Amino acid sequence: MPPDDPSSFSDYLRTVIDALPEPAPPYCLIGALAVNAWGRLRTTKDIDLLVLSDETAKLQLTDSLVAHGFQPDARWIEHNPMAKDRVLRMNHPAHPGIPLDLIFSADSHEAEVLTRRQSMHLLHVPTWVCSPEDLIILKLKASRPHDFEDALAIVKNPHLQLDLAYLWNWVDRLGLQGELQYVFQAADGGGKQGSE
Repeated sequence: MPPDDPSSFSDYLRTVIDALPEPAPPYCLIGALAVNAWGRLRTTKDIDLLVLSDETAKLQLTDSLVAHGFQPDARWIEHNPMAKDRVLRMNHPAHPGIPLDLIFSADSHEAEVLTRRQSMHLLHVPTWVCSPEDLIILKLKASRPHDFEDALAIVKNPHLQLDLAYLWNWVDRLGLQGELQYVFQAADGGGKQGSE
């Protein structure tokens, strides 16, 4: 479950969602919170939102968040100058130590992620979450050890019927065939192993 105090984290997620402009630009949760929805219970210390990389939408989004008490993390931005066009980290004084990372869509797959997002209640908060297939692909793109564990947990979830054709289409386009095959092999098939 998210992290040390789930009720506090739920309050923070509600604060984030309530601070979005109306109507909100396309967004969805990715990262550990999305893994909690589709794969395994995993602790997290932040909230990751994938948002549409459109200048007007970005301005409306950041202005609305600032109006609700969020502030850009100047120190983080200073230490991560190469990420400034890709990620904006923000903090809220009522929830210290839990950053909000706005991740701006960077390719055609991430634009597709936003069209396939799914509405659900997470931590009792109505929000949008990326689909399990898209979360697997995002995890394969990141390729850190815990990302493979996350992807494996989603593949092994017996309650999901993954769209294998969609998965293979995108991993072929992104050159991630080996990574997906590795995850399927690690899952021992589990009835979900597919081929191109």
